[in-house]
Amino acid sequence: MTKPSIRLGVRDNRLGRIIGHQVAELLKPHLAGGAFTFVPVGDGEAGGRGTWSWPGAALERALLGDVIDLAVQNMKDVAPEAPSGVVLAAVTERFTPFDVLIARDGTIVDELPDGSSISAHTPLRRAQLLHYRDDLCIVDFAGSLDDRIRMLEMGEVDGLVVSASAVEHLGYQDRVTEVFTTEVVVPAPGQGALGLQVHKGSKDLLKLAKHLDDPVARSEVSTERAFLRELQSNGVVAVGALAKLDGTRLSLEGVIADRDGVQFFRDTEPGRMGDENQVAARLARRLLLDGARGILADAGEGAR
Repeated sequence: MTKPSIRLGVRDNRLGRIIGHQVAELLKPHLAGGAFTFVPVGDGEAGGRGTWSWPGAALERALLGDVIDLAVQNMKDVAPEAPSGVVLAAVTERFTPFDVLIARDGTIVDELPDGSSISAHTPLRRAQLLHYRDDLCIVDFAGSLDDRIRMLEMGEVDGLVVSASAVEHLGYQDRVTEVFTTEVVVPAPGQGALGLQVHKGSKDLLKLAKHLDDPVARSEVSTERAFLRELQSNGVVAVGALAKLDGTRLSLEGVIADRDGVQFFRDTEPGRMGDENQVAARLARRLLLDGARGILADAGEGAR
C-alpha cells in the first residue's frame, strides 16, 4: 500500500469499534507495510437535527470529506443508494441475519405474559411483533445493547429484540432466549453483513478491501437493497427483506407493514444469482399492488 497509515472509520460506539478491529485483523495479511489508524465518527455528523437519515451517512460524509480512507459499518445502516463518489468495495461473509429475543427466565415470545413490555426500537421490529402479538407493549428506546441489557436487569422491560449479529459481536450469546424465524420477524435489509466503503478514486484501497468480499453475501445483500430501492423507502417505514442464495438459486422474502402491524404485506419471490435486481423488483411491485403502496404514501415516501 502507498499509505503508511490507513484511516479506518467506524461508528463511535462499542459495536462500531469491535467490528472495525475485526475487519482490520482480516485485512492485515493483505497490507504490505502499512497500518491502520482508527477514527470514530459520531452519528451527529450525518446531517441536521430533526430529520431522519441513514445511520451510515455519517461515515460516508467522513469518507467524502477526506476525514477517513476506509469506512466499516453494518450494511443494514447503509442507504440503498450510495452517494456519488462512494464505492461499496466489499460485503463480508454474513453473520446470522435474524433477530433474537433476550428475555428473563428463558422465556420465548409465545410464553410472554399478556402486556409484556419489549424494547424493540426500530419501526420494523415494532410492526412485526405487534402483528404477531398485539397485546405486547413496545418500548421505543434507542440506546445501545449494553444500555438495553441494563434496562432488562433492572426490570424496566420484560425483553429485548435485537439483531443476532450484534449479540454475537458484543458477546451476549448466552442471554438469547429465542432466535426468530421470518414467520415472526423478517430482518432489516443487509442485517448480519459488514460493508467496506472507499472513495471511488482509491484504487489501492478498493483492491485491499476486495479481499474480504464474499460473493454469497454480496448477492443476498444486493437483492435486499434493491428491494429498498424499488420501494424508494428508508428506515422510517417498516420494510424487511431477507434473501437466501443456495447454489445459483436465489429467493427473497419481503415485508411491508404500518406502524402497529395492522396493515401487513409479506411474500416471497424466487430467482437466480445474477438476477438480484429483477427478483427484488418483482417482489416489491407485487406487494405494492397488493396494497402496501398506501403505507408508503401515508408516510410520504416514494413507490410511485
